[in-house]
Amino acid sequence: MESSATWYGPVSPQSRALRRVVVLNAEIAYEIRRILGLKGTDYAAMAMLIVHSMGPTELAHALHLTTASATAVVDRLVRAGHVVREPVEGDRRRMTVRAVTSSRERTREHVVPVIGMVEDELDALDEPGREAVLRFLRGTESRLEEYLEDLRGRADQASQDDPGAGGS
Repeated sequence: MESSATWYGPVSPQSRALRRVVVLNAEIAYEIRRILGLKGTDYAAMAMLIVHSMGPTELAHALHLTTASATAVVDRLVRAGHVVREPVEGDRRRMTVRAVTSSRERTREHVVPVIGMVEDELDALDEPGREAVLRFLRGTESRLEEYLEDLRGRADQASQDDPGAGGS
């Protein structure tokens, strides 16, 4: 396996290519945010709300924000016409936040081509090649999930040891 050295050691061309895909995905998301006129956190909220409606507290937890910060995000999205607040069926005291159809469609217009590009590349592979890609991605996903849990534990420990550490 061919690799090249970096400040953190040798890296395979496959690893470099995956890293570049991750970076390009972030850059594409940035440009979509610019087109939609959204801040980073607002875009992250929209990405979740496009999938399903949720209450402000649930959104706060999903975005790792305080409820007050999530409320500010929702307020901005409402003012921009991207989402609406609606009473929860059966409990009119609670509200849910739903992405409006026009914002779903505007986001979809920019995201679907990316999905299509990935599908086109997979279609160019034979079945064993697609299975190899899937094995690799699932294995990488599993290892990254384990590492994420480890990091969360370290962050929790750091915030217990030093309440100013770890951020929010």
